[in-house]
Amino acid sequence: MSNTKHFIYLGNLGFPYGLAEIQRTILISKSLLLAGNHVTVVCKKGILNEKDYPDLKPTGNVQGIEYIYTSGTPFYPPGLIKRNLNKIKGVLNEFSLLRKRRKENKLDFAILSTHDFDSVIYYYILSKLFGFKIILNYVEFYSGLKKKRSQVKATINDKLFDNYAPSLSKAVLPISEFIIDHIKKDFPGKDYLKVSVLTDFDRYNGIEILEEEKYFLFCGDAGYKETIIFIIDAFAALNNSGNNQRYLYLVINGRPENVAEIKNYISNNPKKDFIKTFSKLPQKDLFTFYKNAIALLIPLRPTFQDIARFPHKTGEYLASGNPVISTNYGEMQHYFKDGVDMLLADEYNINKFSAKMQFVIDHPEEVKQIGLKGKEVALAIFDYKTQAPVMDAFFNKLLNKK
Repeated sequence: MSNTKHFIYLGNLGFPYGLAEIQRTILISKSLLLAGNHVTVVCKKGILNEKDYPDLKPTGNVQGIEYIYTSGTPFYPPGLIKRNLNKIKGVLNEFSLLRKRRKENKLDFAILSTHDFDSVIYYYILSKLFGFKIILNYVEFYSGLKKKRSQVKATINDKLFDNYAPSLSKAVLPISEFIIDHIKKDFPGKDYLKVSVLTDFDRYNGIEILEEEKYFLFCGDAGYKETIIFIIDAFAALNNSGNNQRYLYLVINGRPENVAEIKNYISNNPKKDFIKTFSKLPQKDLFTFYKNAIALLIPLRPTFQDIARFPHKTGEYLASGNPVISTNYGEMQHYFKDGVDMLLADEYNINKFSAKMQFVIDHPEEVKQIGLKGKEVALAIFDYKTQAPVMDAFFNKLLNKK
């Protein structure tokens, strides 16, 4: 085991609860801890609802990961004055914490989990002041995200981030080959380590196999309305009746108005009686759904957003051992082969995606083997435990590099 290195995560919001970004933070941290390092996740303001997490403390330990809310609360405070005071308190206490850790020689790296360019500049200044190395967590090509005309500030921020943030960092943790190509082209010589989706296979320990309805499953934010409607339409196109009757389960969270729009769309669908929606499932229930699905759905579009990213739930899906259906774009084409370890439609097309779903219905034994092969790939590449020595060696190299 190497000498202990000290990491601080900066820029997180909502730890330890949240979707892909928080899960990535947890799993990278667990890899670092497994290699004998120390990790602290710092949140400088609270955004959580106290009613949802009444027992969450402002400091604590989750799965071996130390966390601190420097504002003094993990919750979104009521009232404008109190919120602004908490923001100021969070910034000042975060500064004091970094200074204290540096004096104790317990601050080697700060992993930035933010794409706010102003924050990147701020932490860059602190890194020079306190002598730690910035590592940029890079999970989207933000300039390529579709925005409304009114989002001028977001457009400027995203262009600045993509064009300058890597240059302010000692190294980058890109999630995809697309982002790696961007780094090589625009920031030649920059150190990077590809950290794709990470998965904790232990989450499936104790999950039961249930003999209930046979269903396809999608899990995601209701903000991805286009993708969810695509899935509903692909399901409606199935030859799906009699003994072949299958259901579609949609686990969707997010803004109530987005969830309502999707439910309204389902209500007008001819297959509405075979489509079920779920929200805010406990983790064990969610993984039970994954484990018992006949196939898990994650269509990717030929867009900058879907080509540059790698959805976190891909790893969770694969770890279930059930077949995954996607499209042959972005990261999928770098890891998987259609009909071998995943089912990949060659286009983002309703009929072609539906044909892959129909294949699952018509060839149940064959797709079981595809699911198991997919799990083997995930175990070899995406298990956070297998990545621990790789990450440790990378950071050892950075620590010794002048």
